Amino acid sequence: MKNILQIASIVLLVFSCLITNAQTENLTKFSLQEAQNYALENSFTVKGSDYDLKVAKKKVWEAISTGLPQVKANADYTKNLDIAVSLLPAEIFGGTPGEYTPVKFGQTYAGSATISVDQKIFDGSYIVGLGAAKVFVQLSQNTKAKTEIEVKDAVAQAYYNVLVARENYKTIEENLVITKKTHFETKAYYENGFREELDVDQVMLMLKRSENQLSDAKRAISNALIMLKFSMGYDIEKKINLKNNLDAFITPLRMTKTESTDLDLENHIDYRIVDTQLKAQKLIIRNEQAGYLPNISAFYNTGKNTSSDISNVYKSEVPWFKSSMIGLKVSMPIFTGFNRRSKIKQEKINYKKIEDQKYNTEQSLKKDLSLSHNSLVNAKENYENDLKGLEIAKRIYERTLIKFNEGVSTSTELSNNEEQYLNSHSAFINSTLNLLNSKVAFDKALGKL
Repeated sequence: MKNILQIASIVLLVFSCLITNAQTENLTKFSLQEAQNYALENSFTVKGSDYDLKVAKKKVWEAISTGLPQVKANADYTKNLDIAVSLLPAEIFGGTPGEYTPVKFGQTYAGSATISVDQKIFDGSYIVGLGAAKVFVQLSQNTKAKTEIEVKDAVAQAYYNVLVARENYKTIEENLVITKKTHFETKAYYENGFREELDVDQVMLMLKRSENQLSDAKRAISNALIMLKFSMGYDIEKKINLKNNLDAFITPLRMTKTESTDLDLENHIDYRIVDTQLKAQKLIIRNEQAGYLPNISAFYNTGKNTSSDISNVYKSEVPWFKSSMIGLKVSMPIFTGFNRRSKIKQEKINYKKIEDQKYNTEQSLKKDLSLSHNSLVNAKENYENDLKGLEIAKRIYERTLIKFNEGVSTSTELSNNEEQYLNSHSAFINSTLNLLNSKVAFDKALGKL
C-alpha cells in the first residue's frame, strides 16, 4: 500500500508539472523588440499622439478650404404684421397743400432666395497659413516620434526590471533551500546533543530572513510585470511571459567595447523638434508682415424676391423678380497705430529666443551624450566588480557553511557571511539593472532608441 501511494503521488506530481508547462506555453510571450512594437500600437500615450497627428493633417485641409470658393444659399419668408406707414404731401394725391397723407409701402407677405459666391484672389495670410498648417503637421509628427521613443524607453526599463526581479528571486529561493536544509540538520544535531540551542535559533533567524526576502522578491516580480503591461498598453489582468533572458542583453554588453560616438544632430528628435519650432516662428512673423498687404477677393450674388398679399408667395401667379451682381473687393490697411509693427517686433524677439533655445538644445544633447557614455562605462566597471564580489562572497559563504556543518564554524559567523553574500547579491542585481538602463540611456542620447 505504501508503494502504491508513492507511485500515485509521483504520477500526480508529473501530471501537475505537465499542466503547468502547458499553461506556460499558452501564455503570450514577448521579446523586448516585440514588447516595444506592441506598445507602439497599443500604448495610451502613443494613441493620443497619433490622434493629434490625424487632427493636424485635417487642419491642413481646413486651411486649404478657406481659399476655395465659398458658396452660400439663403432663403427667407416674411409676414409683415404691421406695414410701415410713410407720410407724403397731400397735394400729390390732389389734397390740400400743407397736409400729409399716410401711405403704406409694401405688402403683407414677402419672400426671397439668393446664392452668393466668394473667392479669394490674393491674401497674404492665406499663403502663410498653408505653410503653417504643414509645419504644424511636422510638429505633430515630431511629437509622435518623441512619444514613441519615451514609450520604448519605458518598456525597455520595465522589461529589464522583470528579468532582474526574476533573477533575484531565483538566487534567494536557492539560498532558502540551503538554509532550510541547514536548519533541519542543525535541529537534528541539537536534539542529539551535538549542537547548542543558540545555533538552532541563529539558523532559524537566517531562515526567516530568507523567507521575508523571498516574499519581497515575489512581489517585486508581480509589480514589475504590472508596470511592463501598463507601459505596453497590455491588459493588466492578462498573463504575460518574456522570451529574452538577462544573458541575451548582458553578454553582448560585456563583449562590446563602448566607444564615444559623434552625435548626429539632424536626426535627433529633440533637435528636430526645436528646429521645427523655429520654422513655425518664422511663419508667424511672415503672417504678421502679410497684414500690410492688400486682400483681394471677387464675389457674385444672384437671387429672386417677391411680395404679395397672398400668403403663399410660391403660387404661380405671384411674380418673382431676379437680381444679380458681380464685383471685386480690395481692402488694404493704411494706418493701424503701429499695432502691427509692435507685433512683428515681438515675434522677432521670440524668434531670437527660439534660436538661443536651439543652440542650448544642441549643447544639452552633446552634454547628455557625454554623460550617458561615462555612465555606461562606469556601469560596466561596477557590474564586473560586483560580479567578482558576488563570486567571492558566495565562496566565503559556502566554505563557512561547510565548516559550520563540520562543527568548526559558529552559527553567528555563518549568519554574518550569509548576510554578506545576500548583500553582495543585492549590489550585483542593482548594478545589473543599472548597466541595462545605462545602455538604454546611451542609445536614447544618441537618438538611436
